[in-house]
Amino acid sequence: MDAVSKFWQAESTLRQMTEKALGEQLHSFLAKPLDGGFCNAVYLITANDKEMVLKIAPHENIEMLSDEKNLLLNEAQMLTFINQRLSIPIPRVLLHDTSCTICESPYLFITKIDGTSYDKVNQKLSEQERAQVKHRVGQITAKINSIQHTRFGRPQLPESFTHSNSEFMFGVFRMLLDDGLAKNLVIPHVSYEELWNLICSNREAFDDCKQPCLIHNDIWDGNIMVHNNMLSGIIDFERCLWGDYLLEDDFSGYGEIDQNFLDGYGKNTFTKMELRRISLYRIWRRLAMTIETPYRQFTDEGRFNWVTGELRSEIENLRRLMNQ
Repeated sequence: MDAVSKFWQAESTLRQMTEKALGEQLHSFLAKPLDGGFCNAVYLITANDKEMVLKIAPHENIEMLSDEKNLLLNEAQMLTFINQRLSIPIPRVLLHDTSCTICESPYLFITKIDGTSYDKVNQKLSEQERAQVKHRVGQITAKINSIQHTRFGRPQLPESFTHSNSEFMFGVFRMLLDDGLAKNLVIPHVSYEELWNLICSNREAFDDCKQPCLIHNDIWDGNIMVHNNMLSGIIDFERCLWGDYLLEDDFSGYGEIDQNFLDGYGKNTFTKMELRRISLYRIWRRLAMTIETPYRQFTDEGRFNWVTGELRSEIENLRRLMNQ
């Protein structure tokens, strides 16, 4: 999906960037813009018989959500960090240029993962093949989450680090709510004050999570690559953070939690506190999709109405869980 934040470049600029990444003159060159995502401009670059993915950060003059500062830097650092510790199918960093000399924004070249995103092919797969993909996602997610840290926080936002999950998540929600207030965005069915009080009343549930671990935080179907009907890799590591493993998309995204994912991850039961945290994180995801609307300059009222309806349902679900 296109968005105001995507900083597309002229072919001449893309050629210069590619020559720097390869360290050689170009004998052949093709740049294909890719869809998906809302922040970075992304291209498939084919040059000198090599394929790479190029991601360009938004221009510094573009207004983004507060927690989206330095996302491309975070991806470059996290890909390097994870590749040094785990053997899982993810891209490798080829070049991360922050000089803003060739291009006015930082950019990142990474290796290409073969295949097509799962959201585009899942209906073409057999039930068994879909089960295998989600089981593998569970295994890979568990490996990522096996890397632990001493504090909760976003690597690209040093000021976000805390020693408790509640303080970290209060900061996450407060930042998001303040972004909405800054745009005078009206959230249907609930006030900002009601939302904040609801979040703050769940300190005990948040702090039931004691151990921060590495979270990909965006393994939705569009970031799962499939080749020859099998999972070929996981992409888009820009939103990695140190937090509660239940923040992962397969636990707290949209729809029911896939049993094949749970089997691959190695978790099949949830405590009452875990169910409350899942609900809280689902509220956060829906709130983020609501508040990003004026920043992305979306005009799709259907999308806004759908996500705010989802937000209202999840708030009601959390209140039920709190009364159990």
